[in-house]
Amino acid sequence: MMSEVAYQHMLRDAAYDIVAFTLDSKWLETGEASLAKSVNLPVVAFEEIERHYPPDRYAMFIAIGYHDLNRVRAEKCAAAKAKGYELVSYVSNRADCGPWLNIGENCLILDGVGIQPGAAIGHNVWLWNNCLVGHHASVGNHCWLAAGTTIGGKALIQEHSFFGLGATIGGDITIGADSFVGAGTLVTKNAAAKSVFVQRDTDLYRLDSQSFLRLTRLATLGSREG
Repeated sequence: MMSEVAYQHMLRDAAYDIVAFTLDSKWLETGEASLAKSVNLPVVAFEEIERHYPPDRYAMFIAIGYHDLNRVRAEKCAAAKAKGYELVSYVSNRADCGPWLNIGENCLILDGVGIQPGAAIGHNVWLWNNCLVGHHASVGNHCWLAAGTTIGGKALIQEHSFFGLGATIGGDITIGADSFVGAGTLVTKNAAAKSVFVQRDTDLYRLDSQSFLRLTRLATLGSREG
């Protein structure tokens, strides 16, 4: 639940005074609505939100995952702005960003993220724990960087792109819009729009865990006795 991630971090850092949750009416009986009830906050249909929390008094944060390369979240951001809401961003107190921080609206910057001088982060970008955005790099609107992603200095990441756990992008290259870069992937050359990079999984070892531990223990004991 993306709303729980955002809520708990904002609550921990006292970033905002959170007064309510909102969902499209068709989702009001889902787990997201249950979260609002569990923390004793109102949950209001998005179609009626301005009647209860008018945009001249309240701002909004859109907490939706990376569905359709972040387009679902982008569409809801646009809908909220059409209603007149300001979209806020959250930057963890445990992130290393410095006074040079340059980010857009509806961004989520979690613990351990490093954003170096000269880097620019667009609108509606989510950077999960321990990401690094190198100096003078640029991350376009509506991107998602999973935990441990590294973006090299002066790299250009275009909009609506997704980066899996531990992906690494070399410095001074461009990743085109709508690209998918899988977990553990290394990219060191320019990539056109809609590129896909997927690293194969580690092969499954032929022994089960108990057999493996017995084998490695015997090997360890043998080396000690020798």
